[in-house]
Amino acid sequence: MTMIDTEVAAEAPVFATGGGSRASEAVRYFLASAAALALDASLLWLGVTRLGLPAWFAGATAYAAGLGLIYGLSVRWVFASRAISDARSEFTIFAALGLVGMALNSGTLYVATAAGLALPLAKGISAAIGFVANFISRKAILFSTRDS
Repeated sequence: MTMIDTEVAAEAPVFATGGGSRASEAVRYFLASAAALALDASLLWLGVTRLGLPAWFAGATAYAAGLGLIYGLSVRWVFASRAISDARSEFTIFAALGLVGMALNSGTLYVATAAGLALPLAKGISAAIGFVANFISRKAILFSTRDS
């Protein structure tokens, strides 16, 4: 076992309870996503209203911060099993899946704000789309039980 593998084993979901059914993981993922969304939306608001950044750029930057938070919560609290033992590989794939989510997020923000929707409504729509896409892809690829 490498140091990374040992760290991954030590970082198994220490707060997870209830066995890790898909429903309980979905609830925990929803709560973790809400925390990441709060960070994301706060940084988006700050970027647009205080720093004068375009919504698509502020949205991408804010989404990246939320990505870091959701990864930490996913491996420590949300998911009961992990399909990849190497933390670097796992994070790389997690982030790649997150980039797909970020593209959905930024594209939705661009289209919605260009169509005249208020930023909070546009963010709500993009968050819903991103939540579903990210949970399904991350559960299937990274946090599924491996057959031994």
